[in-house]
Amino acid sequence: MDNDNKKSAGVKVPNDYQMTAKSGVTVSTPVTPQLPHPTPNKSGVNGSTSVPPQFQPPTRRNSGVNVLEGYFTTEQVAKSIGVTRKGVEKWRKRGWFNADLIDHNGVYWYLEERVEQLKAVYRRDWQTAWAGGKAKDEEKASPEIFTEAEKRVTDWKRRAQPPKVLHLTDYFANQLKADIDSLKKYANRLTGFKNIDDQQFFSPGLYVIGATPAAGKTTFCWQLLEQLAERGEDCIYCSYEMSGLELFTKTAARRLFLRDKQTTLTAADIRRGSWSAQLDCVISEVANSKTNFQVLEMQDESIDELLIRLKPLCFDKAKAPVICLDYLQIVPSSKESTKLGVDDSVRKLKKFQRDTNSTFIVISSFNRANYTQGVSFESFKESGNIEYTADVIWALQLFVLNSINPNNIADSRKKIDVAKKQQPRQIQLKCLKNRQGTNYDCFFNYFSAHDYFEPCDKFTENNSKSSERKQ
Repeated sequence: MDNDNKKSAGVKVPNDYQMTAKSGVTVSTPVTPQLPHPTPNKSGVNGSTSVPPQFQPPTRRNSGVNVLEGYFTTEQVAKSIGVTRKGVEKWRKRGWFNADLIDHNGVYWYLEERVEQLKAVYRRDWQTAWAGGKAKDEEKASPEIFTEAEKRVTDWKRRAQPPKVLHLTDYFANQLKADIDSLKKYANRLTGFKNIDDQQFFSPGLYVIGATPAAGKTTFCWQLLEQLAERGEDCIYCSYEMSGLELFTKTAARRLFLRDKQTTLTAADIRRGSWSAQLDCVISEVANSKTNFQVLEMQDESIDELLIRLKPLCFDKAKAPVICLDYLQIVPSSKESTKLGVDDSVRKLKKFQRDTNSTFIVISSFNRANYTQGVSFESFKESGNIEYTADVIWALQLFVLNSINPNNIADSRKKIDVAKKQQPRQIQLKCLKNRQGTNYDCFFNYFSAHDYFEPCDKFTENNSKSSERKQ
């Protein structure tokens, strides 16, 4: 089976959005016009005919099997442009030519208009820059060719869907109450962390969470999504760093600890084959639960490829999922610098979140220069636009960072090392930005050996020192 027909791990399209072609091959397409596919302008972007503003769901072509109206597969792209299939795949992996949709079978689909634009630009630039050359197909292309093609198709999409204009009097008369009612349904959504639920209205938006080393950012977000899933939310964890096995054994270790506080089994022990009767009960409990919690194991996918994988899972805006990306700086980018890559990713994530009404949590790393001082906006690594784009910014840190002197590096590192050895560790969550309310602090006992965060009362400097003396 070729690459385009391999199943995307963990990606499932709701049955309402599936149809079967005559060949028996199932493809993904919505039954309502929500997929962002404008009706192509047959006269071209530069033609005299304007692009209709309405959006239509893709349908099958009469001339082919297992194709969507207005879309090309990788094989059709290669044939249309006159290159090899391997060349198109390499373009996609390098982030030069991004697909517009991935169905539940893992097939990449490209807008026909995009392909036509690329074909025109490619042929012109190829003839100009490579006249008489005999390079292999996959080596012909340069980023500049794709940049121009992307610019043209973006312009076409912009004209196909003009900016939404809201008039003050019309909005207050016809839409304000409906929008408020739509938001009110999230008033009772609970994260499972009582201290956060008392402070935060967890409505759809872009949440960014950063952390110092050993503060447990992955464990915190994994537990948060699992608790939301247990309360009926659809949750998706997009992991670029850890495998599904590593993440799921965190669940096993945490639940085992909650059953038996004397257990010594950790997630690493479970992965190595350690077992107990209580663990059997945990496995049975999770296996029989009805939570909708999925993991997407990502590797070399760009932010665009990630979002088109998520797109079929977010068709229903009435129940959009809670999604976590772990983590921002590791997502591959074709930009010239890490900062530009992160800025581009954050902008696209926010647009996706608004378009789908989803709740998107993004994990970010910190600058190493901030490892030995209290968290702030400056702590976020190569992330200039985070503080402007995110709706909520959280930061996790060891509580001891509030009382150390950053100018005394040796003493700071000693105190941090002591704090890391504590069981449980004392962790402070600081809300640095909150568009839905005021900023706040929350406190947790972090049982790192058992992957468990327990909300608790505010720490004081005295009980922090007392914990250090116990070591």
